[in-house]
Amino acid sequence: MEGAGQMRTILISGEWLWPHYQEACAKALESIGHTTIKFGWYQHFFSVSPGKEPRFRSFIAQRQNKYVAGPLISKINHDFLSVATEKKPDVVWMYNDTHIVPGTIKRLRKLLPKTLFAQYANDNPWAPNQSAFKWRHFKKSVPLFDINFYYRLSNKLDLLRAGAKRTELLRSYYIPQETFPVERRLIEDEFRSDVVFVGHYEDDGRLAMLSAIAETGCKLRLFGTGWNAHLARLPVGHVLKGLYPVTPVRGKDYRKAICGSRMALSFLSKLNEDTYTRRNFEIPAMKTFMLSEHSDDLANLFAEGIEAEFFRSKDELLSKIDHYLRHDAEITRLAARGYERITKDGHDVVTRMKQFSDRIDQTAKEGVCAES
Repeated sequence: MEGAGQMRTILISGEWLWPHYQEACAKALESIGHTTIKFGWYQHFFSVSPGKEPRFRSFIAQRQNKYVAGPLISKINHDFLSVATEKKPDVVWMYNDTHIVPGTIKRLRKLLPKTLFAQYANDNPWAPNQSAFKWRHFKKSVPLFDINFYYRLSNKLDLLRAGAKRTELLRSYYIPQETFPVERRLIEDEFRSDVVFVGHYEDDGRLAMLSAIAETGCKLRLFGTGWNAHLARLPVGHVLKGLYPVTPVRGKDYRKAICGSRMALSFLSKLNEDTYTRRNFEIPAMKTFMLSEHSDDLANLFAEGIEAEFFRSKDELLSKIDHYLRHDAEITRLAARGYERITKDGHDVVTRMKQFSDRIDQTAKEGVCAES
């Protein structure tokens, strides 16, 4: 490959199920001059209907997806080799790609000796609760890549231990075309609240915290996945029963849910051992006051009490909610400064892909070569 700064053809391989991952990055890369090639495999396993959660096509498809083994996996690898050898991209980028096996990558490196290979995961392959089956090919493939990008700081050491030759931080991002401010007066009552949480259920204490918030009498809204099974089991009369059923929100409804609230919560996934999440950029991007679970990482991204607020316990969470709900001017000020921070620091997807492109250029320039 030639020197830094050139426009490249980038083959992006991964699930391609959720538009804010591979698709968003592809569009951003194209906006700065690159050409992208899509290789996705979700359609082998899932059927997708508008407004509904993806469903597995069959029990057999579910099993093969879970254990990353079987005829579908073989077909995906065969098709991937065919596409890559036909298109001969400058860069192969494996984004959260758990289904391409090391042998396929080794073979492709020999067939495309001038191609640069990159790997990335926004999930945490090394988290204790992650499936060993799901991530085994990803982990074994680490030494085969010219550059391994990591989402969270802790994964740098994981990658180095796995044999990575070069590692670079590539944080999540917000998508300006999807996450932008909406005037609260234009939002329907069903999306208006004092406090909102949009996100998945996780057994990390967030249910108890949301219960405590609801018990204060403030107007709480909850949107996301995985909640209904747990809310359904709550006793009759429980303070959260009135939120059942909980539905996911996307697109304009996601904007309404965030912008229709006086403050938006952010919990950090313990399953992924996260120290920040994509929502930590999306909430400020919509000029909404963010009250997030604290981490040292987040405290380096946002000035506490100036650009965002953090909580370290249920008591601190409740105390800060009580304070800010009585001080609208402070809510407005922090929301505005949070927006200024994420725009100034460039946490949008296009800027992030410029960072990705720069790292690719630098890797190519230095001639870093992974084992094949």
